[in-house]
Amino acid sequence: MMKKTNKIMIRFKKIYFKVFGKLHNYINVGSYMNHYIKYLKQLGVHFDGTPNYISSDAYFDGHYYGGITIGNKVTISREVMFLVHDYSIVQGLRAIDEFNYKGGVTDTPHLMGRIKVGDNTFIGARCSLLPDTTIGENCIIGSCSVVKGNIPDNSIVIGNPGRVVADTREWAHKKKDGGCIFVKKQYD
Repeated sequence: MMKKTNKIMIRFKKIYFKVFGKLHNYINVGSYMNHYIKYLKQLGVHFDGTPNYISSDAYFDGHYYGGITIGNKVTISREVMFLVHDYSIVQGLRAIDEFNYKGGVTDTPHLMGRIKVGDNTFIGARCSLLPDTTIGENCIIGSCSVVKGNIPDNSIVIGNPGRVVADTREWAHKKKDGGCIFVKKQYD
């Protein structure tokens, strides 16, 4: 009975965050983050600290929530996809005449991998993080990048496929020295 109640609560929370998450975020971002992180932990996502922000429309792959680890002070922008499974192996096996599986669709062979995002990392809007990806600390992943593999600390990554194009520290110094640091004014 307890497991069934827990499953119902998780489904209710999933629907709540899909439908009302953005509104909750706009009304009180602190409250939204506290509730959303608790929900993601219930699903199995690991947190090594407290993230700065996770957009309510970020996608966390339900195949293996436990394969996702998010570090401290991480920012995850809108529509970021954490993809921990890969069914393309089926086409590869068919190409070499090795696919003779007779099971159902849900039992189709697939690959699984982990995704880890290091501390103080920014993931831009609509990025796709693929299985077996480790992003180091202090990284910036540019919008719409597709990232796979190991990204070293202090890297700026852009593109599809994502590639390291700069060092976060050097970039920050250039912006600071060039007068490009903007501070949001507080309005009443």
